[in-house]
Amino acid sequence: MPTLAEVLKAFPRTPINIEIKGRTPAEETAEYVKNAEVLGALLRDTKLRNLIVVSFRQEAVDRFHELVPQVDLAPGIAGGSTWLLAGGSPGPGVAAIQAPIIVTTGGTTLQVATAENVARAHREGYAWQNWFSNEDRDAPATWRSLIDMCVDGTMTSRPVAYARVLRRHPRPAACG
Repeated sequence: MPTLAEVLKAFPRTPINIEIKGRTPAEETAEYVKNAEVLGALLRDTKLRNLIVVSFRQEAVDRFHELVPQVDLAPGIAGGSTWLLAGGSPGPGVAAIQAPIIVTTGGTTLQVATAENVARAHREGYAWQNWFSNEDRDAPATWRSLIDMCVDGTMTSRPVAYARVLRRHPRPAACG
């Protein structure tokens, strides 16, 4: 298994999404922040501009940004929720909103990936990228719907099949 430093060296022109995680079952915020600091030390002097760093924990995203402000971010859950539900800022350094297609909370299912949310992100200068939760269907019909909404990125577990769909179902001209 290569290290992140080895991957960055081997693929200097490839866009890379780096997620700050924890490894304990309790997923303590302090552990995420510590991992953000380790990642910050690794990337402190990077000249790469094709990276984006994200974490479910906003505290980790914020700490990483304090250490390495030149690397783009996607917000954690708190920053994404503030942007999506309250109309506030997703946080400093944010270049993309990364979100599931749907989310269920308190017995209510919310459609997160909508044409309106994607358009709003674009108007405000953010890319829109989706990932799949256990509730989403990582399948061609969903991919075509996302493409039609002008999403900028889709994190799929089926990249070869997704690429096939992209060739047959290109982005609408309105997406730019």
